[in-house]
Amino acid sequence: METIQLINLTKELFEVNIKIYLQTVPGKWWESEYEEAKEPIKINTIYGICVDGNTSIDYNFKTGKKEDNILKTFITQFISKYQCKQFIIKDDNFVYPTKKEVLNSLKNSNRVSKYLFYTTLYGIGYFCTFMSTDKFNETNKMLSIYLKSKNILFTNEYSDANWVYRFVINKDVSIHNKLLKNFNI
Repeated sequence: METIQLINLTKELFEVNIKIYLQTVPGKWWESEYEEAKEPIKINTIYGICVDGNTSIDYNFKTGKKEDNILKTFITQFISKYQCKQFIIKDDNFVYPTKKEVLNSLKNSNRVSKYLFYTTLYGIGYFCTFMSTDKFNETNKMLSIYLKSKNILFTNEYSDANWVYRFVINKDVSIHNKLLKNFNI
């Protein structure tokens, strides 16, 4: 997954801007060093995440062991390490949202209307967790018609965690990128 895809996803889903930094010197927060991430997100790697123009690292994002889980891992960590730490003032008290409250606010928003497509080595996937059944069916139909019009054979599957719905094409990733670039919703 490209770093720009993760940045765009976060902006679309959470309405915040992030910067992603690769941890170059591991250690405690005061001894770690980072450099701006310019390459695709790697597995088994620690990244520092800065949110909304912050000049220091807000939290560390540790990727998992599978490329297919990068998106799920990022979303899960963003919610638990950042969103749930953002207090609001309620009845003159500082209150932190629960994970359930954060997820409910995402489900009730219209921020996933662009479907959040991305390309991978297997083909094209999209973040479908917060979609209604009607949106999900419409999205599948649109991408299926598009791929069939290009004479592209594909199969469908969910990711292990069911966060992503996949159009498995298994061609060169440059072809996947070109297909997605030319796909209009």
